Amino acid sequence: MLLLGSACASLVAWMLPAGAGRLPHLLIVSLVLAPALVGAWLLAHHPNDPAPTLAAAQTGPESGDADLAQALQRARRDRELLVAALDMLPIGLAIYDQRDRRVLQNRFLGRLIPGLDQQPRAAYAQLLQLEQEMGVQVDINYGRPATSASDSGTLLQYPGDRWVRGLMARHDDGLAIVARSDVTHLVRAERLAAQANEQLTLQSATDGLTGITNRRRFDEMLGVEWLRAARSSGCISLLIVDIDHFKRFNDHYGHVAGDECLRQVAALLQACVRRAGELVARYGGEEFVVLLPGAELMKAEDLAKRCLEGISRLALAHASSPTAGHVTFSIGIAHVYPSATGEPATLVNAADTAMYRAKMAGRARYAVANLADWQIDKDAPRSTIGDLN
Repeated sequence: MLLLGSACASLVAWMLPAGAGRLPHLLIVSLVLAPALVGAWLLAHHPNDPAPTLAAAQTGPESGDADLAQALQRARRDRELLVAALDMLPIGLAIYDQRDRRVLQNRFLGRLIPGLDQQPRAAYAQLLQLEQEMGVQVDINYGRPATSASDSGTLLQYPGDRWVRGLMARHDDGLAIVARSDVTHLVRAERLAAQANEQLTLQSATDGLTGITNRRRFDEMLGVEWLRAARSSGCISLLIVDIDHFKRFNDHYGHVAGDECLRQVAALLQACVRRAGELVARYGGEEFVVLLPGAELMKAEDLAKRCLEGISRLALAHASSPTAGHVTFSIGIAHVYPSATGEPATLVNAADTAMYRAKMAGRARYAVANLADWQIDKDAPRSTIGDLN
């Protein structure tokens, strides 16, 4: 019985919150439950005693012998203290005998599952039935008979967004211990933590001004898609989009207007992509990138045309632009079948070089990277192209 008491104590302590306070909880529960389970065992082995609850464990036979009477009286007082201690636990507990009859339960379990007290010595299945009638959501493993001393716990969703951890452990002699612990506060705390982590992850991948993907996330995804294409013999296309004469726009309209211009261009580019997996990101300053995994060159050119048509229809005024009376941008396109030994940076460099050629040709257009563009060193100066802002 001491082994059973220890097992039950460990079961309850496991359901208590983890942390520095767990060891004192384990010691307290061990001291309380080990003697209580002795009484429960006696009840389980005296089926003629109508004693389904803790209160029923407080009766004992009368004896004419004074010493025996005093001993029984002390035992009753001890049981009363044990009953009170178990009823104070913030965990629902019940014990079932070898014939699956409930021989003990504390008040918390009765409050948690209304109607449980109305059926003395009911089987464990009755507890499960009452939970189902309450609308408790259970997983596929819940309610399966325990075959070991410590069946894995289950998270149960009670009505009213209340969460309860359920556990059943069966001892070698056939007695079963059932526990229910309200862990709503822990589940809600985990939800808040998960939401906070998700928000932080989103913020770390998002450009604060435009709300689209940032440079850091683009670099990560380019590396991922490069390796994926290399493994599958697939292709990647990349567009680099640079707003024409953006410095003059800022000088003429101010930086607040410049920020709004960046936001509208970002929204336009985002609206132009149509396939899942295509990524629009702000690369830096007034420069944007559009990553097109699996897109052939023709599709990349079609997208570039849609973007140029879109910025023309948007007609954002740009009085200081020598190219047009509205905001325009230039686009460089690069297309490649990656190899495992290749560098993703070469794709960016080729598209960037093509974009500079588009600006040299008069801006407000796109250019496709040629062989010479792929061979230009990424650190080579572009000063020979002239004023591109």
